[in-house]
Amino acid sequence: MKLTNLILSNDGNTATRILLLAGIAWLPLVVLTLIEGTLYDADITIPFVKDIVPYVRGLIVIPLLVMADNVIEPMMARTVNYLQTSGIVPESEKQDLGSVIDKMAHLMNSKYVQVILVALVIVISWLLKSDYNDMWTNKGVTSWVLHLENGVVDESYAGIWFLLVTTPLVSFLLYRWLWRFIVWSIFLYRVSRLKLELYASHTDLAGGLGLLGAGQSLFCILFFIMATLLSSDLAGNLLYEGDELIMVKQVVVVFIIISLALILMPLMSFVKKLFSLKKEALAEYGALQHRTSRDFHDHWIKNKSDDLVDSVQPSAMADYSAVYEIVSNMRIVPLDSKTIIVMAVVLLIPFLPLTLTQSSFWDVLKMIGGSLL
Repeated sequence: MKLTNLILSNDGNTATRILLLAGIAWLPLVVLTLIEGTLYDADITIPFVKDIVPYVRGLIVIPLLVMADNVIEPMMARTVNYLQTSGIVPESEKQDLGSVIDKMAHLMNSKYVQVILVALVIVISWLLKSDYNDMWTNKGVTSWVLHLENGVVDESYAGIWFLLVTTPLVSFLLYRWLWRFIVWSIFLYRVSRLKLELYASHTDLAGGLGLLGAGQSLFCILFFIMATLLSSDLAGNLLYEGDELIMVKQVVVVFIIISLALILMPLMSFVKKLFSLKKEALAEYGALQHRTSRDFHDHWIKNKSDDLVDSVQPSAMADYSAVYEIVSNMRIVPLDSKTIIVMAVVLLIPFLPLTLTQSSFWDVLKMIGGSLL
């Protein structure tokens, strides 16, 4: 298996990709720190076994990023197929839709973009060196990433591997998905500019765009991964650099709000269409409901007809009422509020262990128990 295929391919070898990529990112760090004596050295502030960052990046984030391929890519394929076959995009717009799809595919698979991402992650990863140097020289926090030789702080061999292999690999996989998220967002915007055949009576309560909203919510996986990375960095700051939990809480709240806004933003391009659709439908279906109610009243109340049991009219009236309720409950954003709340909870999960940096697990349980008594 070629290295490029290992990193980029989604050919069903999920377990193999996870094992190999996680092995490349994490296992050499164990071996190198063991050789250099920093695996569990009590003389440094952060020996390798106490540093949560490499564990999270190598053993949690990489598997999640690989599995994201198996969740988000099929969603994209389903959405594209739905737009092509459902009738939402009329025949007159099919050629434009095809052009939009081709542009999206070209941007997502551009080799030039991938080269730029590789260069970007290497530069950014190497800049992390300054953070570790600052921890050592200004804060007195020593780490397995660096070592002191002849009075000069420099990278250890494990640190070089972490800065030039582990971090760039994780960052590339992440940035690749961020780029695809941007391209997908542009794709949805271009789709929203097409003349779409939407109906307020559609049972998905989104005019027929409910599948797009449900698919978009799966990008929560990507932001969950970023939350996991952020949480590991914040944990290090709390444990070794003296940050306070109150400051971390503010960061967490801002991150969750921004993440939800970014996930929802591509769907906002459909708001104008859905708002107009609902507004017109309420007027049209309201007038139809009035005529239906008038006919029902005239037949059964005014004319005092007595064949109610055998008539289909009451059933038709009930069916119409159900349709009107669908129109009334139609959303102008193709994503329901319950899903948004679930996404917020999911994004919060990676940050929950941060509470244990200030209190033990048993202290947290006592606080929870005390609040229930």
